[in-house]
Amino acid sequence: MSSAPASPQPARQPSSTQPPAEDPRGKGASSLYALGIQAQDIAGEIALAAELLDGDPENEATAISLIETYLEAQGHTHALIESKADNICRYVDHLAATAKFRKEQGRRLIELAEEDERRAQQLTDYMLKVLTTLFPDQPKFSLPTHELRSRRSEAVEIDDEDLIPDDMFRIRTSRSPDKTAIKAAIKAGQEIVGARLVSKTNWSIK
Repeated sequence: MSSAPASPQPARQPSSTQPPAEDPRGKGASSLYALGIQAQDIAGEIALAAELLDGDPENEATAISLIETYLEAQGHTHALIESKADNICRYVDHLAATAKFRKEQGRRLIELAEEDERRAQQLTDYMLKVLTTLFPDQPKFSLPTHELRSRRSEAVEIDDEDLIPDDMFRIRTSRSPDKTAIKAAIKAGQEIVGARLVSKTNWSIK
């Protein structure tokens, strides 16, 4: 007599002890992926308005109109307006994080480029040192895919600046308005032609 087929095993459930999947939003500006996830929850009108803030007067006027319409739509309660303003603040946070990420990557790329330039110069120097030692009277080298040429030049090298005579220095002068002194004078009641004291309200997003 044949035996009954074995009943299928239930699908294995993930262990409850496993750590939850990491939310990419928690990574801040550590990757482009995280920044992309961060922007997904933000209203499209805000992103479009931000893209239009490109320095073109017509585009900026459209951006301002979009922001006003987004905040001032008919029937909005005070709480809803504040909620939408908070959405704009979230997008400001996103732009700031993106800017920080790009600056950090830019600095990293500059450092890598400088390192590559240093290595290239050192390789060139070492190669030429060997070639000119082996062939001291040869002014150029015709290689299979490159040509090395030499030319004489003169340059001054400063060994100790403190020993250079005073008349051998080039003096550069510059001047700019002393805003601290101007502000103090205006607040004291003095009129400073060409300057004025402007009061501003400075906001910050926390």
